[in-house]
Amino acid sequence: MWNFSIPYRLKQYIDIIVQPGFTFTFDADKGYSGLVKGKPLQLLLASGGEYPDGTPMAAFDFQKPYLEMIFRFIGFTDIRSLRVEGTLSPAAQDNLKKIKTSAMEAGQRF
Repeated sequence: MWNFSIPYRLKQYIDIIVQPGFTFTFDADKGYSGLVKGKPLQLLLASGGEYPDGTPMAAFDFQKPYLEMIFRFIGFTDIRSLRVEGTLSPAAQDNLKKIKTSAMEAGQRF
């Protein structure tokens, strides 16, 4: 997470791949339709602070909602997220150990 959103390089990459005819299409009667079908997507998210769902801090997280929206737009329906939060906190090493276990389990299910 950079300034509550995504790094500009990632945004640039997304802007390159989200193109009509490549990852989505438009029909005047049906509207927009994603072309990436039948594939799962694993998001790996990291932030210095903590933005848990259901808390006031969640309103500052534009990273996860944007990424989920743009990938749903191009057709992904199975979107999974792993978050490493609090990388600036004293408990950062503990957080990394927990997420490593979760990542290993997610990799086996993927």
